[in-house]
Amino acid sequence: MKPNSTATFGNHRLINRLLNALSEVLLTQRSLRHEVAFGALAIAASTALRLLVDGILPPGFPFLTFFPAVMLSLIFASIRCGIVVAVACGLISWFWFIEPQGTFALPSGALLALGFYVLIVGTDVLFITAAVWALRALATAREDAAQQARARELMFSELQHRISNNLATVAALLRLQAADTSDPEAKRALGASQSRISVISRLQRRLHAPEMQALDAAEYLHAVLADTLEVATETRKVTLECRMDPLQVSHDAAIPLGLIASELLMNAVEHGAEGAAPLRVTATLEVGPADEEGTTPAALELRDDGAGLPTDFALATSDSLGLTISQQFATMLDGELTMASHPSGGTVARLAFRSARPQAGEAASDQGLAGVSDQLPA
Repeated sequence: MKPNSTATFGNHRLINRLLNALSEVLLTQRSLRHEVAFGALAIAASTALRLLVDGILPPGFPFLTFFPAVMLSLIFASIRCGIVVAVACGLISWFWFIEPQGTFALPSGALLALGFYVLIVGTDVLFITAAVWALRALATAREDAAQQARARELMFSELQHRISNNLATVAALLRLQAADTSDPEAKRALGASQSRISVISRLQRRLHAPEMQALDAAEYLHAVLADTLEVATETRKVTLECRMDPLQVSHDAAIPLGLIASELLMNAVEHGAEGAAPLRVTATLEVGPADEEGTTPAALELRDDGAGLPTDFALATSDSLGLTISQQFATMLDGELTMASHPSGGTVARLAFRSARPQAGEAASDQGLAGVSDQLPA
C-alpha cells in the first residue's frame, strides 16, 4: 500500500471514529436532572466568561460566549435543554450586554442583534434536531436490517439443514435398494449414486453460512476429500495424502471446486485398483502468483498409484457420469480438466483454473448447490 493511501485510510478511520462518537453522544438519553444541571452550568459559565471579557472585547459582540453554551447544551444535554439555554442566554445578553444596558428596551440596533442571535441559534437547533432524527432513523433501520439478517440466516440454515437431511435420506434409500439388488451392475450404479449424494449432503453442510464470502481452498478441499473417502471406501484400503498451498476462493467457486475434487477421488477409488487392492492417492493444490487483475492461477491434481488409464481413453468422449459432471463444473470455473496415465504408473487428474480475488462485501449466492444444477448434463 502506498504512503498516501495509508494516510488517507488512517484519516478515514479517524473521521469515522469521531462521527460514531458524536452519534452516540447525540442519541444518548439523559435524565431531567442531568439536563437541568448541564443547562444551569452552561448559562452560568457562559455569563461569567462574558462578564470576564467584557472589558476586553470591542463593542458588537454581546453573544460571543453564549453560542458555544447553546451548542454544547444541544449536543451533551438535549434539544429541550439547548432551547432553554438559548432563550436564557438571549435574555441575559439583551439585558446586560446590549445598549441600553440594564433594560429590555428594543431600539433598532438591539432588534437587529437579537434577530441575528435568533437566526443563528435557531439554525443550530434545527441542525441538531435534524441530525438526531436522522441518526435515530438510521439506528432503527440498522436494527431492522440486523433482525432481517438474523431471520434470513436462520431460514437459510434451516433450509440447508432440511436439504442435507433429505439428501441423506435419499442416500440411505439407495443403500437399502442396493442391498436388495442382485444385479452387479445395478448394485454398482446404486452404490455410486449413494456415495455421490452422501458427499453432496456433507458439502451442503460445510457451505451453510449465508454470510460466507470466501474460504481457504486448502482446508476446504482437505475436508471434502476426507468426507468423500469416508463414504466411498468400504472394502478397499485407500491412503490419502494432501499437500495444498493456501488459496482464498469465493463461496460460489468453492461449490464446483469441491464437487470436482470429490468426483475425481471417487473415480480414482473406483477405477484405480482392481478388487480390494490398497490404493494411494496424492492430492496437491499448487498456487501461482496473482496477476495485476487480482486473479491467481492454481492447479488441483489428484494422482493415484493404480493401474492407470486404458490406452484408448479420451476424456472428451468418456461415458463416465462423474467425469462428465467434473468437466461441466470445470467450465463453470473457466478451467481445464485433463487426465492422463503417469509414466511411473497410476493416473493423474489435473484441474487448471484461475481464482479471482474474493471481493469485500461480495454476498454469497443464495442458490447454493442448486445454482449448479443447470450446468449438469440432462
